[in-house]
Amino acid sequence: MSRTMAEAQLPKRIDAVSFVENNQQLTGQIDSKKLLRFSEAVEDCNAPVSYILDFHRDQEGNRVITGSCNTMVVMTCQRCLGHVEVPVVSSFELGLVFNDDQAKQLSRQLEPAEVDEHGMLELWEVLEDEALLALPSFPVHEQGECELRQPEPAPETTDSDEKRPNPFDVLAQLKQK
Repeated sequence: MSRTMAEAQLPKRIDAVSFVENNQQLTGQIDSKKLLRFSEAVEDCNAPVSYILDFHRDQEGNRVITGSCNTMVVMTCQRCLGHVEVPVVSSFELGLVFNDDQAKQLSRQLEPAEVDEHGMLELWEVLEDEALLALPSFPVHEQGECELRQPEPAPETTDSDEKRPNPFDVLAQLKQK
């Protein structure tokens, strides 16, 4: 098998253990509209999600996926409630595990990615999860770019135009009795 499967269609499900043993690398793009949870989390995403995935063993012998993904999305600015274009960039290092016990034994720099009993991994879900985690919690325009929509101030009225009754006049009348 070749080391790189460049520009090939990204399979939804792969034999991750086999990919690690063969030191595979996947690069390419996936249509962001096919990542339904990701599409629902943003206002618009017309750009594809670019990815690089490298399957290998680390120095401790763990099966690892080192990767990155990026795209551009449109979200709602939390300052002005207008649309703002936001870059989404994620770099990750995942340790492949078969169960929770193996996940607990991973070194701290690795996030667990669980494979089934046959070593199969839902690759689209992994990419979608990483893209979702990279979305900003509070997207905003750059400083000075927001178009804040402030309500127009009410015209000022002067007290000289109209004479208001003094609320303490009642007390003054009671005091005189």
